[in-house]
Amino acid sequence: MFITTHAAIGALIAEQFPNHPFLAFVLGMASHFLSDIIPHGDSNLYKGFVSGSKVKRAIAYVVIDGVAALFFVLFLFNTKVFDHRLAISMGIAGGVLPDLIVALYEVFRVPGLRWFHRLHFFFHNMVSSRRGDMPFASGFAMQMVFLAALISRVG
Repeated sequence: MFITTHAAIGALIAEQFPNHPFLAFVLGMASHFLSDIIPHGDSNLYKGFVSGSKVKRAIAYVVIDGVAALFFVLFLFNTKVFDHRLAISMGIAGGVLPDLIVALYEVFRVPGLRWFHRLHFFFHNMVSSRRGDMPFASGFAMQMVFLAALISRVG
């Protein structure tokens, strides 16, 4: 899933637990793994990054997604008044943290993060490695529809 999608799911979950920021963080993080089970079209992008054949393309997508996530958060906090900004922030942080940890491992090969990398891809590949991933365009479209629905709910 895109970082933006994980951020939106984390915010939506946190909205249900406005007085429990730690719970919002934990559930946001759990939602990351559960939503990554859904095939979403980025397997070939990752394979291209790992093989070295499409590193620039993968990095470009991550940067664009990171900027989109930033604008999503800005939109969220500037269009709706929340009395529970801490919980929302923690839900978003929990939702995106697994991808940030994986990125740290990918870039710096931190030995202590290898287990987390494996755990992340256990969930990420749970269905797509057995049944195949969807095309990137379909995964992109699916996530855009999902994001539009979430934004209409929280905005």
